[in-house]
Amino acid sequence: MSSLNWTTILGNSTSGKATFVRGQTIDINQSSYSLLVPWLYYLSAPLATTALWGLWNYVFRLLLLRRWYEKQGISFVNECYAVVGAEIRVTGLQQENKSHDWLYKDKTSELYGTLRGLTLQLYTTNAQLCGELVRKTGRHVDRDTPALHSVGRLSPSAIPFQSMHKLRFRDRKGTLTKGVNDNKRLFEIVERQAHSLLDENKANSSAEKPIDVRAMLEQWTRKTSGEFVWGQANIARRLTIEETDGVFRELPFMTVLNQTFTELRFYSSKFWNRVWFPLAGMPLTHEARRLNRNIAILRSICTDMMNNPEPGTVAAIVQDMNDSLGLDKVFTLDDLITATFAGLDAVKSTVMGCLYHMLNPAHSHWRQALLDELDNLDTQPGPMDVKLMNAPILNAFVYESLRFEPPGSLINNAAVEDFDLAHRGKIYKIKAGTRIVTSIHALHQNEASWREVAPDMSPLSVFDPNRFLDYGERLIGSSCFMPFGKGPRRCPGQAQGALMVKGFLKVFLQSTGRCRIVIPEGQTEESSRFHVYSHATFGLVCEDKGEETLPESSE
Repeated sequence: MSSLNWTTILGNSTSGKATFVRGQTIDINQSSYSLLVPWLYYLSAPLATTALWGLWNYVFRLLLLRRWYEKQGISFVNECYAVVGAEIRVTGLQQENKSHDWLYKDKTSELYGTLRGLTLQLYTTNAQLCGELVRKTGRHVDRDTPALHSVGRLSPSAIPFQSMHKLRFRDRKGTLTKGVNDNKRLFEIVERQAHSLLDENKANSSAEKPIDVRAMLEQWTRKTSGEFVWGQANIARRLTIEETDGVFRELPFMTVLNQTFTELRFYSSKFWNRVWFPLAGMPLTHEARRLNRNIAILRSICTDMMNNPEPGTVAAIVQDMNDSLGLDKVFTLDDLITATFAGLDAVKSTVMGCLYHMLNPAHSHWRQALLDELDNLDTQPGPMDVKLMNAPILNAFVYESLRFEPPGSLINNAAVEDFDLAHRGKIYKIKAGTRIVTSIHALHQNEASWREVAPDMSPLSVFDPNRFLDYGERLIGSSCFMPFGKGPRRCPGQAQGALMVKGFLKVFLQSTGRCRIVIPEGQTEESSRFHVYSHATFGLVCEDKGEETLPESSE
């Protein structure tokens, strides 16, 4: 390309012509040129202001805030840079099926800091500080979660994504808690769907074609959660959406909801979307626009299902209660969508973790103890959903699985005002706007905090349900253990999620004989983690009950 001789151009501008180096000329309208100069002059001030604002917010303000916290003894993650924070390291963790909070697991400090885009984040991994934050929730700290820009796009006004002081949070949490409380109906659905899918998968599997546990549990959670919230007839609906390959396909409602939910989570976990959360919702890429279209279709279908509720479903019960309180229909819609997908990936991840530990040959004694307890429950009077919630060995095993690897790893909040965070005589001065996050996975591995409650327990690096058999009530009531959150923001459906997990394990144990785990090629034992951001899976080769010919092996 020819270069321009700008001296010539500017020198001849009054004549209305400019000359290129190679002698070419272009016409310049003198009046247009004279208008351009003032505009450039007037624009220079706002452009410079915007640039300075960006430097202040992205660099200088955060550096000063970081220095403020470092002076208080708060350490920051290694390789934590302006704007991108430690997200380069997080990318490496994700490739190993590890979650963001692995950055903080092996530290000895009470608080750790990092930067992400326009925000500074502090992470708590100490039980006492985590408990103190729970007590300050709703006063000094309140919800500020990146999930609003990922899965929250399906239901943006739902209570998990909103402040406790807005959109009638307390009324809605109360109606949702009551609406999901039909455990008898839930257990009947759990048991029926589990038997159906286990029978189908066992019939179609072999030593050469193991059961894909992730795929099987996806089907089970979709059918169970969908029927519980919306009813069988409503979830039989089919809708046409665009999939990742650009092809439009007609799929069942729950498949579309689960698929879109998972795609939103993984799209938001891309590098720049992690750095600045709102980017995930902007229609800047084909993927974002495709997801936006699919979200609109899902919300339209859910609105129609609300207009035709099936009697006895969560949707019918919650809608009646919310209508009696004069709540906006949009609030009901968003809470019901969230109640539906809350029973999907988190439950699936928990069951996968339980099965993986239970079928480990080193834990065969736990498998037998669980089976004996469940067989004994069948001989006892009373509703099975109640008996499962009070089965000590089953409870301890599920709790230990949730401790060892919680499906979700963070509780996201932010300081709504300046406040003091006190811990054992030390006071941390927290500035308003600082995101302050409970790191559940790191908390569940904090040896010092746990030994204050359970001094004789096994090391936390060891999977051992005995810690909950020996110290169950003390641990569950402490701030050491919070897989469902704590305090006023505790998950309203935690009892139902736990019942789904226990119900599936009961059906699995009592309908299968010995099983062998098959790890897919390329997946290592180290990367076999099953939290909600993991892609890991495993296969199962199982015998029918009464056949005991398979060797117990995870190879």
